[in-house]
Amino acid sequence: MLQLIYSDRLSAATRSPRRAQIWNRFVTAATAAAMAFAGWRNRWISDDGLIAVRTVRQLLEGNGPVFNVGERVEANTSTAWTYLVALVSWLSRGDVAHVAVLLGLTCTVGAVAFAVAGTVRLHGGARPFLPAGVLVILALPPFWEFATSGLETGLVFLWTGSSWWLLVRAVTGGPALLLVFVLGLAPLVRPELALVYPVFFGALLVLRRPGRRTAARWFAISVALPTAYQIFRMGYYGLLVPNTALAKEAGESRWARGLAYAGDTVLTYQLVGPLLAVLPLALWACRGRRDLIASTAPLVAGLLMLSYVLRVGGDFMHGRMMLPVLLLLLLPAMVLPLRAITSLACAAVALWAVVCALAMGVPYKQAIGPDGIADERGFYVLWTQDRHPVTAEPYARTHPSPLSAGDATGLHVPGMQPAPLRADQRARLAVAGGVLGTLSAPFPLDVLVVDQLGLANALGSHMTVVCGQRVGHEKPLPAEYVFADYAAPGTPLPDKTFQAEVERIRGELSTGRFRDLLDAARAPLTPRRFWDNLVGAPARTVFRFPAGNTSCGP
Repeated sequence: MLQLIYSDRLSAATRSPRRAQIWNRFVTAATAAAMAFAGWRNRWISDDGLIAVRTVRQLLEGNGPVFNVGERVEANTSTAWTYLVALVSWLSRGDVAHVAVLLGLTCTVGAVAFAVAGTVRLHGGARPFLPAGVLVILALPPFWEFATSGLETGLVFLWTGSSWWLLVRAVTGGPALLLVFVLGLAPLVRPELALVYPVFFGALLVLRRPGRRTAARWFAISVALPTAYQIFRMGYYGLLVPNTALAKEAGESRWARGLAYAGDTVLTYQLVGPLLAVLPLALWACRGRRDLIASTAPLVAGLLMLSYVLRVGGDFMHGRMMLPVLLLLLLPAMVLPLRAITSLACAAVALWAVVCALAMGVPYKQAIGPDGIADERGFYVLWTQDRHPVTAEPYARTHPSPLSAGDATGLHVPGMQPAPLRADQRARLAVAGGVLGTLSAPFPLDVLVVDQLGLANALGSHMTVVCGQRVGHEKPLPAEYVFADYAAPGTPLPDKTFQAEVERIRGELSTGRFRDLLDAARAPLTPRRFWDNLVGAPARTVFRFPAGNTSCGP
């Protein structure tokens, strides 16, 4: 009897393509609205998000895309995010932190809409579809939290979702030029998205079969902007990659740590079940070679991204680097055509989604787990005592300090007596520490914030790994290097051994590769300096130095 009722309803839906289209639009709008609701309820800005905010503020003030005035260091991984937030902030005249939070949410909601619409179009929008893979996206707390955070994650989602929609449109008879331009933005959105680019571009070439000249033109369009920016990066910053890639040693292989990181997400939310429930059905729903090739592209790209996450050791933020992987893998299964078997699969995924959203979560809520992975939002909500810390103010309150006073001067390093700054320093005040976004929150842009973990420090990022603990926290620059680099020569220090080491390091920094490294970031940017930075970028990028004994902290 149930089968007869189901068959009647299916026949009615099939005979009414207009109803099916209305239903599919409703599914698209409803899932996007659900993501908007979940993201807004979990809005916040992370400590790392405040790093990006300070860079944008420097850019808007005319100081360039830098973290500190006078130091050309690329402290943000996502070039596109930096300039997008800057543009929207400039147009809206809004608080940069607020803009970053709202823009991230807007990008995430748009990503969901594009992803669902792309899958509907691929499988034929004239028949009704059920929400499937999109339920996995909506049920996972990390997606809610990193919909905002002030980081580029929302833009990564949008690039992924829009690239999928544009690819489907292009292979189903639509134009291709916008797709090839958007695909080319991959390394500017996040460097590792360059792994997705050739897969999507290759699928386009296979399915559209353009001539050689057309393919060459498409390729030229896609690489023009990234190539231009790479030349700028090498000449302006003096490196081949963002400084963050050096601080986190993104070129090293740490498979065991990567497996632990991936497992922290997959096992916490029991993701194997829902993935196995929808991915095979997404391929089963393909109506021919075109659908199969298009559906396979994001699966291959997702596996490549997963291999990257595993190789680099993941991240210190729970779930963050796994989210783009999951989104890619789920793209062809965002929705499934209405059938008996797909109805059962979607019902099972919906049941899992309810349990996941209500009951599943990390065992180290509001803390750092045993593998160095943190419940990042929970940690900072607890620290700031603010359910929605969306500006720098809640973070600044956590560090009430006399250094915020307008007359404070000198170099301040935790646990050390203040020292006068070098005479050639443009800043009147320099503060050092390892929690960079929070540390910089109370201070104006003309205060020099010395990052002892290397993300925004031209010297510290080139240290060899010392701790081997949390990703991005493995290069604590010793205080001796901070004093040697920033304190005025001849400054008396209470410990003679410490002072002797400072003087030794100061001499080391004034010559050879150290001098070249610091000049690349701090010397006036003349045409000759730009050229020297450009040609010396490869050697500068691979340069590392041992920092000797240093404390890794907790």
